[in-house]
Amino acid sequence: MDKIIYIFVLMIGFTFCTAVEAQGQRNGVTQVRQKNASKEGGSEKASAQSKNRVTYKQNYMKQVGDSLVVDMDIDMSKLDVPTNFAQILTPVIASEREEIELPKVYVQGQARNKAYIRELELDDRAYTEFENNLPYAVVKPKGLLNYHFAVAFEPWMTDAFLDVEEDLCGCGDESKIARSRIFEETTKEKVAIVADPPYRVNPRPSYIQPEVEVLKVRNELENAYLDFPRGQNEILPNYGHNQTELAKIDKMIRTISTNKDITVQGIYMAGFASPESSLKFNTELSAARAESMMKYFMNYSNLPANLFDTRTGGEDWDGLRKLLEDYPLSNKSEIFKLMTSIRDLDEREKAISKIGGGRPYKIMYEELYPKLRRVVCEVSYTVKDFSIEEAKENIAYAPQLLSLNEMYIVANTYEVGSPEFLKVFEVARVEFPDDPVANLNGAAAALSKNNLRDAEKFLKLADPTTPEYANNMGILQLLQDNYREAERLLKLAESSGLTDATANIRELRKKLANVNSRREAGITDDSESSDDAQAPPAPPQRRRSQQ
Repeated sequence: MDKIIYIFVLMIGFTFCTAVEAQGQRNGVTQVRQKNASKEGGSEKASAQSKNRVTYKQNYMKQVGDSLVVDMDIDMSKLDVPTNFAQILTPVIASEREEIELPKVYVQGQARNKAYIRELELDDRAYTEFENNLPYAVVKPKGLLNYHFAVAFEPWMTDAFLDVEEDLCGCGDESKIARSRIFEETTKEKVAIVADPPYRVNPRPSYIQPEVEVLKVRNELENAYLDFPRGQNEILPNYGHNQTELAKIDKMIRTISTNKDITVQGIYMAGFASPESSLKFNTELSAARAESMMKYFMNYSNLPANLFDTRTGGEDWDGLRKLLEDYPLSNKSEIFKLMTSIRDLDEREKAISKIGGGRPYKIMYEELYPKLRRVVCEVSYTVKDFSIEEAKENIAYAPQLLSLNEMYIVANTYEVGSPEFLKVFEVARVEFPDDPVANLNGAAAALSKNNLRDAEKFLKLADPTTPEYANNMGILQLLQDNYREAERLLKLAESSGLTDATANIRELRKKLANVNSRREAGITDDSESSDDAQAPPAPPQRRRSQQ
């Protein structure tokens, strides 16, 4: 009996052990599968991350004279930065003992970049973190960025290498910073064989926000060259070309008076006469014709009579001078001299009629005098203030109704430097050709398009005492390869706290490094001044010692 019980216990124990072993084998297989899945998932994740990374093209890191020049292309075409986040790329020149951090590249998602640009436009200083450590560039994650920078060469840099630290969250968390080796060492061989292409400056012009126009008062003029029977002042609509001339005045008055955004303040008729006959006769004639024009439109208009008034222009000598300036006429200098020296208008007319045996006067009488016999209609009116939406609508077909400040606001609804942005400032300068702010901003737009001729012309009409003027004129000098004058002006603008000027000084230094690099390679552009190209390279942004 005891033997039977013993055998039974052995059988139960064997069965239990076999079951435990089988379960252990199943658990082991499960753990292996989980580990393999984890590895595969991690590999896929790593693969996905590797596809969402910045890549770098090594151009060169070389010593050029007293500078160490770094040039690489940063490819962000495969980078996907969330809209409200940023990545920070920090190039670092390093050796075993020394390390210099170069200006950073901020790669911002769409929403964050828009906020940065908006802040930059509003107070000219986007993010306090940039105040003492200006970045190389602030960009969206797309396309290629050429990174070209120079620092003062030091002996330890002979064996230096270049790394790029990638702050993947833009938050400064060291655990999330990846560091990649771009250049293994500084090589002297490349100095002789690498010739940089001419560096194209990327200027940052400055714009001034105009003051608010408290009351927008506007005036529009239209000339009517009317035909009158000899000795008469009455307007005959069907006589000569009068129907066409009167239609011009009628259209202007109706267009202005029916615009719901406009309030007419006054309609003025001013008569002008050509200089033949006596001054007394011509003055009375011009006044009578202005009176006739006023009465004609008072009868055909629904506007209150008290809005109409007349002005006497008399003999139009100013108009004659302007016509003569562009007209090919002999003895023109003698005519101008008499117009300046003889104050009595009747005597002046007689003297001019005798020049050249009377032939120039006959040409003037037949070709130019008819253009002086006119009635000018001037409409004075005020315009209401517009919302942004209304201003954007009006700038396309009635820009004269906008103030400079309204145009500035419209421009800044577009991306800075975009064709739409620049177009608004071009329109503003046309509408306000004598305004210093309009010309300053117009010059900035011209500089953005590399239109140096217009930029120079507009800057002559701008206020030269502003830091924005110094910055824009500095850009002009830089683009004209006048490096020393450019540096003087840009430093003057920077001393006033204008961050645009700091960015342009950085561009100046890039250009100088490029000029020196090309000269080192045996290439000197005709436009480059050998003296101007010797300015010192940019200092490093920050330096720290490694133990």
